[in-house]
Amino acid sequence: MSLGDIISAVRGRRRTLIIYDPVSDQLVEQLREHTAPYPLTVERRADGGAFAGHAELTDGDGLTIHTDCSDLSAPVSHQEFEAHFADVLSRIDRTTFTSYDGSQMAATSREIEDRAWRFGHGSLHVGFQCASTLSTQEQVYRDLARKNLDIHAYAVPDKDAPPLEGVNVHLAETDEIAKTWFVVYDGNGDDESKCALIAEERDPGVFCGFWTYDPSVVDEALSHLSARYVAPS
Repeated sequence: MSLGDIISAVRGRRRTLIIYDPVSDQLVEQLREHTAPYPLTVERRADGGAFAGHAELTDGDGLTIHTDCSDLSAPVSHQEFEAHFADVLSRIDRTTFTSYDGSQMAATSREIEDRAWRFGHGSLHVGFQCASTLSTQEQVYRDLARKNLDIHAYAVPDKDAPPLEGVNVHLAETDEIAKTWFVVYDGNGDDESKCALIAEERDPGVFCGFWTYDPSVVDEALSHLSARYVAPS
């Protein structure tokens, strides 16, 4: 399974929020705007009978949640949306994203790198897309290499990779490495400490993917990277 397959699988956990006999079309459109960053589709349905004016979500565990929307009318602020649909939002994975720019990706990457720094042990795998980007992060990874971390950096060789003591650099001419930004930390084997950010660049500077604390997803990504790029031939 490639990194792209993993992204598709995680994003496939999308849920549907059904609004029965909504107060107005404007309300439905506003709810769609508010849920845009989340793996949640909003649909309207007529003739809800006893459910008229309610929203319904069936989560991944088969639990159905009903929320009374009969007193909710547009415009709805983000704060009102978060409060009114708190039960719904608590049952979906809000770590997937439709579009992140470079600054948002960098901020999330730093959180994972900081976690690896604090733990000081374990394996950290980072995709830079190209070697020239790795060159801009030399000092960050020189600092991380002073810890007892097993660090692996992946990049397409658009230039010579900088010499980084304590960092295993894997240069690969593949579309996967060229298009994917990832930071994966194995938590030194502790499932509760594992985390990852994996995203594909769909348009220049715009990324689609997820971050996760699900140890099974982290393990799957590490298994793929190790088998394809790290394991000896």
